[in-house]
Amino acid sequence: MDPIKVAILAALVLAAAVAVVYWRRQVRRRTLGELALIPATVQNPRQFLGLKRIRIWELEVTQPERACHWARECRGHRFRVENSIPVPIAGCGSRCSCRYLPVSENRKRKRRMDPIDQPVIDFDQAGGDRRHIEGRRKEDQWRGKLR
Repeated sequence: MDPIKVAILAALVLAAAVAVVYWRRQVRRRTLGELALIPATVQNPRQFLGLKRIRIWELEVTQPERACHWARECRGHRFRVENSIPVPIAGCGSRCSCRYLPVSENRKRKRRMDPIDQPVIDFDQAGGDRRHIEGRRKEDQWRGKLR
């Protein structure tokens, strides 16, 4: 074979491989959003202040018997980015296996309107305030021995 054709073929295969890697990375970023930008082990969440959907981080301690006293007490607690403490803390040493996990905000918008934003308070004219009427739920109809 001609060496020019082999070089062109190798360049095409390399370009196709790069395109596939780039395409998969874009798909991952689209599906995971900002989570795709976070590495597997995060020890200082303050490095990720710019992320919009991740404001809270949870402390995970994989080996509590090797962790310091503070990490054992705070295991599973959630911290805001500003209040998070980078691990390992002083006195923990290099054996620390603690890390932070991101807690993403999944809401796209506010779920309820603030009362001040409601244009008109809509009371039901026929029934008035229905919160104090008994028998609205299926369980309210049950008349067992425990009542």
